[in-house]
Amino acid sequence: MDCPALILGCLWLICLGANASKVVQLLDRMRQESHFEYLLLMKNRNATVPEQAWNGSSLAMELMEELKVPVLQLDENVSYFLHNSISNRLVSVVYLSNGRLEEHDGLLKALVANLRHMTTSRVVFLMEVEVASEGLLLGLFSHCWKMKMLNVLVFFADHERTHTFYRYSPFPNLHIEESLYEPNSTLEIFPNRLQNFLGYRMPMIIGGTSPRMIAYYKRGKLVYEGTVGHFMDVFQRKYNFSFVQPLRPTSPTVFAPSMQTVAAVRNNSVEMSMSLTFPTIPPFGFTYPYEQMNWCLMLPVEADVPTPEYYTRVFDLQAFLVALSTLVVISSLLAMTLWLHGYQVAPYDFLLHESCLRGVLGQSFVEVLRAPTLVRGIYLEICVLGILITAWYNSYFSAYVTAAPKQLPYRSYDDLFASRMKVVAWTPEYAELIGRLAEFRRYDSMFMVVPDFSRYISLRDSFNTKYGYMMHTTKWMVVTEQQKVFSKPLFRMREDFCFFNNIPFGFPIHENSVFIEPILTLIMELAETGLSLHWMQSAFSELIDAGELHFLDLSPLREFRAMQLMDLQYVWYGFAFMSALSSIVWLLEVVVVRHRRHTQSRRLAK
Repeated sequence: MDCPALILGCLWLICLGANASKVVQLLDRMRQESHFEYLLLMKNRNATVPEQAWNGSSLAMELMEELKVPVLQLDENVSYFLHNSISNRLVSVVYLSNGRLEEHDGLLKALVANLRHMTTSRVVFLMEVEVASEGLLLGLFSHCWKMKMLNVLVFFADHERTHTFYRYSPFPNLHIEESLYEPNSTLEIFPNRLQNFLGYRMPMIIGGTSPRMIAYYKRGKLVYEGTVGHFMDVFQRKYNFSFVQPLRPTSPTVFAPSMQTVAAVRNNSVEMSMSLTFPTIPPFGFTYPYEQMNWCLMLPVEADVPTPEYYTRVFDLQAFLVALSTLVVISSLLAMTLWLHGYQVAPYDFLLHESCLRGVLGQSFVEVLRAPTLVRGIYLEICVLGILITAWYNSYFSAYVTAAPKQLPYRSYDDLFASRMKVVAWTPEYAELIGRLAEFRRYDSMFMVVPDFSRYISLRDSFNTKYGYMMHTTKWMVVTEQQKVFSKPLFRMREDFCFFNNIPFGFPIHENSVFIEPILTLIMELAETGLSLHWMQSAFSELIDAGELHFLDLSPLREFRAMQLMDLQYVWYGFAFMSALSSIVWLLEVVVVRHRRHTQSRRLAK
């Protein structure tokens, strides 16, 4: 605070001290420590504030006049979700007419409902009880901690005389703090208790699988790595506390799926879950996103083109037509030139000359006797064209044999559906997909839904190319590193086959938890320093250290294979077609010749 502001604050306190109660002075002191914009005043409907405590008829007016802030007056029968309407810079003043807390149960519930998502805001209880009771304070503070209200302060009826107020700290164990308030005191009324948890033991549950959570024994000690494991370690170190697991897993290194840990948080068995999962809509009960990920399909790399198709794929249809047109043009030019020089030319030679066809195919052909210079030039052109086409074909064919081309990739979900490939999905994740994207119901038969989580993980990690798999980007980073060990990659993740993009994954936590703000701060700091990304990229090496992965090449061996009869399948088809065509032509010639002989013999007989 700068000097002018300090002077004004002191003058304000002097003015208040002359005609205002200690509570008003304390509220103003609280505003100087941390500014608030609203004041929530709550009491039971039938309760009246005694004159000596405060004038009940002018209570709200006095607060507004002295503190210059808006005042909201509510009772136990009314509650609002104030977080959606006003600033969270709010102070609540609650009047309890006696020390029997069970009579104020409705008022306390209404207070918690009004402060939903703002339970770390400051709360001042005015208790119409003459003498402070440790049992009463302990009961009230225990209830406040159970309801996630951290910054609570209590005044008793004798506060004007004793200048005493009470508060509590849950760290490391819940205990009561008694303090004296003096106008000139430097005592911090509401200390920031979320900077150091003082060895607090926080109940939580661990869930999920690698690469987010990697648990293994290292030198006899259980360690947690992966993105979530490192977050656990840093969180505990930064805020000086430790996690405890009241719900012990069956195995220290095997945990339940992350989606199944949410129930333990919702029924207050634990404070939070150290696992990342889908948020709800609206995302209440989750921390700020620790990961932003895409949820896509991991599909096998397109299979090699069958060997028999090499012969048909070497020539593209357009290239083949260009080569054929060039052959026809040269044939016409050769036939025209020979005809102009007096050589005998058959009509079909203008379409496809035998010498031109043989030359292009690399075969020998007969040159006409004493060929003119122009004809020799055309013959030379035929030889050059034959060399070019033969070299072109052989080089492309050799490249295909060395590195086979791939089948056409899937262009849409309809193509994938038509291919009859099954996509392996875990039942809860599939239900999440169908629940959010109803249009995928028509692809129901495309999915192989596996209810058992262990079997689903086993199938996904088997690299079986018979199936596709639902994959998130965090796991894909590990798969990418693992496939670098393979002689060739087996899978790839298609960005155009993503169900959801930029899904915010957070930790399940009580929606009013006092630890949401420290977790938010830590997540932002880790993202800013790049540590969270570094942990994602280090997951593969950590899985190697944990013994879950090994440097094994799971891709099929590519061995030399001699040419087989079926490799010439389309060649044999062509040979059979041409043989059948030539046989038909030969039979037609035989029939025509015999018919002519028969006709001539009949004419001679007449």
